[in-house]
Amino acid sequence: MNIGKFVLNVVVAFIAYGVLYTVGGDVIFKDAMATMAPAMHPQEETFVQTMGYHFVQTIVVVWMFGKAVGSGDMKAGAMFGVMFGLYLMATDAIWFANMLNLSGDARLPLTIMHLVNGAIIGLLLAFMESKGWGTSSAPADASEAE
Repeated sequence: MNIGKFVLNVVVAFIAYGVLYTVGGDVIFKDAMATMAPAMHPQEETFVQTMGYHFVQTIVVVWMFGKAVGSGDMKAGAMFGVMFGLYLMATDAIWFANMLNLSGDARLPLTIMHLVNGAIIGLLLAFMESKGWGTSSAPADASEAE
C-alpha cells in the first residue's frame, strides 16, 4: 500500500463525507435532524472529538476499500459504499431502538444519507483508483516506491 496515496484518499474522502453529510443533515433533512437535538450535546461542545471519530471512520473505510475492492471498478465501489452505508444504518438503528427520548423522525433521512453517501464515497474511491491515485495503485515511478 502506498502511504502517500492512502493519506490522499483519506483526506479526499473525509472532505467529501463532510460535504455530503452537511448538505444532507443541515440542508436537505434539517427538520428531521433537529428532532434529535434534545437527546444530544450541543455541537460546539463535541465538534472536535466528533470530527476525530469521523476521521478514524474514514481511515477504516479507505483501508477496507483498498482490501475489498482495490480497483477502479465503479460498480464494485458503489456496492462497497452501499454495504458500508447499511452497516452505519444498522448501527444507528440500534441507538434508535435503545435510547430514550431519541426521536425516530431522523431514521429514514439518516438511512438515505448513509446509503447515498456511502455509494458516492465508494464511487469516488474507485474513481481515484482508476486514475492511479488509489491506495492500491502501483507507483508511477521508482521515487514513489515504498
